[in-house]
Amino acid sequence: MCGASAVVQRLLRRKRFIRRPPYMPRNPTTCQRWSAREVQLLHDVPRVLVVDDNESAAEALATWLSYEGVEARAATGCAAALRCVRNWVPDVVVLDIMMPERDGYETASALRRYLPTHSLGIVAFTSLDEDHVKETGRERHNFDGYCQKGTAPATLLALLRRLWRG
Repeated sequence: MCGASAVVQRLLRRKRFIRRPPYMPRNPTTCQRWSAREVQLLHDVPRVLVVDDNESAAEALATWLSYEGVEARAATGCAAALRCVRNWVPDVVVLDIMMPERDGYETASALRRYLPTHSLGIVAFTSLDEDHVKETGRERHNFDGYCQKGTAPATLLALLRRLWRG
C-alpha cells in the first residue's frame, strides 16, 4: 500500500474520526418546503432565477432546469440578480447563502423589497446544514424552502414544482 490509501487505512484501524464542523449536516436532508406561501406563476412557463457566486454552478443548474421545461437564468450575486429582475421577473429564486459582498439572507431581503410580486418563492440552495440556516438566518421568513447542494437536481425541481402548485 502507498500514498493516500495507506493513510486512510491507518486512520480506520485507529478508529479515529475527524469531528464534523457545526455547519455540516448530521443527516443529509432532502429538499424541504418551509412556508405555506402560494407561488402564483406569472407566466405560461415557470421562471427560475439561480443566484450563486460560483458562476459555473449557477449556469449548470439554470441550463439543466431549462432542459426540464423551466425558463431559467443565472446571476452571480445580489447586484447581478437585481439587474436581471429589472426586465425579467422570476416566479422562484434558487439562492446560495454563502456569497461574498451580500450573502443569501441579504439578497433574499433585497429581492423581496425590489420585486413587484408578493408571491415570489425563494429557496435556500446551500452547502450549509438546514438547522444552521434556520438558526443563523436574520430574515428566516424570507425563505420558502431549503435544498442542500449536492442533492439531485430532480429533487430540487420537485420542490420548485410543489412551491408553484401550492
